[in-house]
Amino acid sequence: MRYKILGRGGLRVSEIALGTMMMGPEEPGRAGPLESRRIMEAYAERGGNFLDSAPAYNDGQSEKVLGEFVNTDRGRYVVTTKYTNVLYSGIDPRISDDPNRGGNHKKSMVQSVEGSLRRMNLDYIDLLWLHLWDFSVDIEDVMRAVNDLVQQGKVLHFGLCNTPGWVVARGQTAATIRGWEPISALQYQYNLVSRDLELELIPCANALGISVTAFSPLSSGFLTGKYTRDVERESGRLDGGWYTSLEAYSEQDFVVAKRVDEIADKLGASSAAVALAWVQQRGVLPLVGARTTDQIVDSLACLSVELSDEDMDELSQISATELPWIYNLMQGELSYGIRQMATGGTLDQLDNPGFPGLRPVHRV
Repeated sequence: MRYKILGRGGLRVSEIALGTMMMGPEEPGRAGPLESRRIMEAYAERGGNFLDSAPAYNDGQSEKVLGEFVNTDRGRYVVTTKYTNVLYSGIDPRISDDPNRGGNHKKSMVQSVEGSLRRMNLDYIDLLWLHLWDFSVDIEDVMRAVNDLVQQGKVLHFGLCNTPGWVVARGQTAATIRGWEPISALQYQYNLVSRDLELELIPCANALGISVTAFSPLSSGFLTGKYTRDVERESGRLDGGWYTSLEAYSEQDFVVAKRVDEIADKLGASSAAVALAWVQQRGVLPLVGARTTDQIVDSLACLSVELSDEDMDELSQISATELPWIYNLMQGELSYGIRQMATGGTLDQLDNPGFPGLRPVHRV
């Protein structure tokens, strides 16, 4: 396991993060407390130190399991959790609905952080994520509230999940101008069948000194070969789940997944390892989840997989995102002539690394 520096804050995190959404109570489709501990032990034995949770994961039970594990060696682990999203009565009838339990505002943030610290039995959170942008507050108010918690020592670093690019840019600018704790990392879905981040958010993060992490790097298990290989399998997250299902995937997505299988067979690796290696080699830090120890061991096998330039190019081309007009203008079939116009006819003589590659990135 190698380590990355997260954003501008200097925090060192392992190149693979471990998500705990599947951990907590002993119930079907989850990793119970004992199996959760085995998963975290297998991850830590291979050098992993970056663990991610949220109050909404099994109504805080995932945080409790995580806290019990890291408290044996607190200084070694980077513990992250989130605020904004909470369970409600429609999911769990035992819960009393309350508009201020969730949301991006300061009351929600403070209540959530205090609750997470109690459940995990910790003095501080290494990185607090905003779980979802709810369009109810100004990002400058969020950054000020985070900085207050940093000053109190309850939170060390901050990140944003599922937030528009313009909000990220405003938040980092406000933090820089005011001398507040900056945004260290972003967390969004990113994988071979979901690459929208490449248009705005990854360039935004690169320009502002923010690291990018990817949840669902295997697209809820779709890229593991479970749904594309002719083998008997157990039920998975895409079989009737509320979050997504197999019906959400296009014919082209299955073409991509089957090509992942073929490259995996050629390399003697698993499909999951190849899909994760692609995310890593794109410069994004994968956040993997598991409900069994075998699954985390299989995912961590990506550490020994290095895709060739040829394989990377093929996977990147076959999975490319269809571009909006403005990006197609600068990267599509007309891009060479347009760029020549923008450079006064000197495109081939001008060194401008800011220009995206000339190759069209439509699906093929």
